[in-house]
Amino acid sequence: MAKKSFPLHPGQYVRENVLDRRGVNVTEAAKLIGISRPGVSNFLNGKVSATPDMATRIERAFGVPAKKILDLQSAYDAHAGKAAGTAQNARAYVTPFLNVQANDLVNWFTTTIQARTKLSVLLRTLVHSTGHDLEKVDFPGNDDAERPGWDGFVEAGSGTPWIPAGTSGWEFGVTADINDKANGDFAKSVKATKKADRDDITFVFVTPRRWTGKTAWIAAMRAKKLWRDVRAYDASDLEQWMEQSLAAQTWFANQTARPSSGVRTLDRCWIDWANVTDPALHPSLFSTANKVWGDRIKGFAAADRSEPLVIVADSVEEALAFLSQVLAEPELELHRDRVLVFDEPGVLPKFAQGTVDFIAVAHTREVEREFGPYSSVLRTIVVYPRNATNSEPDIVLEPLGYDAFNKALEAMGKGRDDLTSLAEASGRSLTVLRRQLSTIPAIRTPVWARDHETSSGLVPLVLVGAWDAQNEADQTALSLLAGDIPFEHLEKRVQEFAQLNDAPVWSIGGYRGVISKIDSLFAIAGAFTKADLNRFLDTARMVLGEDDPALDLPEKDRWAASMHGRKREFSGAVREGISETLVLLAVHGKNLFGKRLGFDGDLAAAKLIRDLLDPISTRKLEANDRDLPLYAEAAPDAFLDIIERDLRAAHPETLGLLRPADTGHFGSSTPRTGLLWALEGLAWSPATFSRVVKTLGRLSEVEINDKLGEQAYQLARLDLPRVDAADRSRS
Repeated sequence: MAKKSFPLHPGQYVRENVLDRRGVNVTEAAKLIGISRPGVSNFLNGKVSATPDMATRIERAFGVPAKKILDLQSAYDAHAGKAAGTAQNARAYVTPFLNVQANDLVNWFTTTIQARTKLSVLLRTLVHSTGHDLEKVDFPGNDDAERPGWDGFVEAGSGTPWIPAGTSGWEFGVTADINDKANGDFAKSVKATKKADRDDITFVFVTPRRWTGKTAWIAAMRAKKLWRDVRAYDASDLEQWMEQSLAAQTWFANQTARPSSGVRTLDRCWIDWANVTDPALHPSLFSTANKVWGDRIKGFAAADRSEPLVIVADSVEEALAFLSQVLAEPELELHRDRVLVFDEPGVLPKFAQGTVDFIAVAHTREVEREFGPYSSVLRTIVVYPRNATNSEPDIVLEPLGYDAFNKALEAMGKGRDDLTSLAEASGRSLTVLRRQLSTIPAIRTPVWARDHETSSGLVPLVLVGAWDAQNEADQTALSLLAGDIPFEHLEKRVQEFAQLNDAPVWSIGGYRGVISKIDSLFAIAGAFTKADLNRFLDTARMVLGEDDPALDLPEKDRWAASMHGRKREFSGAVREGISETLVLLAVHGKNLFGKRLGFDGDLAAAKLIRDLLDPISTRKLEANDRDLPLYAEAAPDAFLDIIERDLRAAHPETLGLLRPADTGHFGSSTPRTGLLWALEGLAWSPATFSRVVKTLGRLSEVEINDKLGEQAYQLARLDLPRVDAADRSRS
């Protein structure tokens, strides 16, 4: 019978078919590949797996296709997974990073009382970041560290050098008498576990101390045959295990305030976000966002996608705090301990030399650009401030609803009076709330808000929100908002602001904008003058009152309006930015500027909407189609007054939007979309709900024979989610 052939480890293949045939030794190979000699030696001897980076380096050095190396690894892993005990002996190659030593572990865990409750968190991070086929991981830590039962419990479909295959129960302690603690936990666990269950469980004891009697203890406990197997790890073992986990090294560096080379864990991000106030910000501030976006995060974690997940919030700090909380959900915790947030460029490429078994997060464009070469092998998340991305985000974090906001603040010990004042002062934006409650001056009032000249210079930028720096009409609008300051001076001002720490502006290609309009609006409210607000209203009337020349073309040609020379002068960025500012002033203007400047944002917004739409015409409604939802949000009563009055007329102009949509060609449009979205938004509020019902009833009298007619029908039936309008924010 012929001898059965087993797949070669790719390291063995390279040694036998490349190095030996060419007479290249390990030292020479290491120089050619660009990886340390121990790293190459471990690979050639089959002790570590081939990574995409290693395969690419071998291809460049010796001409062996990277795909072949990775295919060999896949075949080897597939066989190893079937062979008991084989897969758990191979370790992934990880680039040396923070060089955590056993003595570091001993010193921190045994001399710091708080650190003792953190051992379970470190072990959980190690298991999640280095394990394979994990079915259950339970390591209660922090406040739950003293919970009865196993200190840790793991169910793994396949093993590693540190994690037993199958079921394992973990106990650990930091006391000086290690043998006594280990014996006590061993006996306690035997007593608490049925023999039939013990036959399938590996008992694991862990101590962050050095344990000279470890080997003898393991042998003695195994001899009792009370468990499937017995293992024990001490500080030396943890040092070696941590060498395989960038996430665990980063966690330890963050916990011990050691230099972490510009990378953070989500634990550290949460501390950085929440612990700047007294009391600390409460996790329940993200309870609504977790429910709304939890499935989207799950889908990302489960999918094999090459493009990044894009998250937008009022600040990047808020988005990172959200990630920390949503990934703390039990079904997502596995992924949380593999997430690394890169704060500085140049770090990610070093990490990816050895492993891509982590999820990378970028919150700066410099780091985001480094994702490119690894997009096919590395899962990535990109965080943007609101209005700073020119692509459609996957997740958008909105200000909290009243109920969620109040419950979270009550959990922080805030009273009824605090709830009202903080809601008004923050607009229920978590970024603004953090500034309001912060005990750190640099966070409470950033440099650009403390300096009057700087904050005054920001006023026109905040009012417009975003603009195309190469568009002459946009330049004119910005100059008018700034009191006729030449655009060239404003452009220079933007570039100076962009260099500030905690910069309030962004610049991408030819576009510019304010990072968080609501954050900036609240931070520099004291710099606004009545003249600034009047200039905004005049500029808004000019920009939003511009007709859409594309409407002069047949509907089938409107998608190519710019090619026909029928393009608006002002960019879509400016129109949208000014419409959003109008909403913010309507909602928060009286609170921010009422007493000092005598400004009523509600009244100003209502007057502007009437000027823009009254007298109403089908042409005006179509020209403002995309803006109608924001108009309705800014001035709900004025907007409905205009539509209702028109629908009572003999020949309502509004009904002109209810013609069948021309959907038979590329770029076709639906003239009624903006109006229906506006009405749906108003239907959330009890104050306008009944009026929307009547309006939709009148619109539903018109039969629209196209595929999109169902939209109006469903709205007319009020097929809308039933939630309290207080949970919707006009901001």
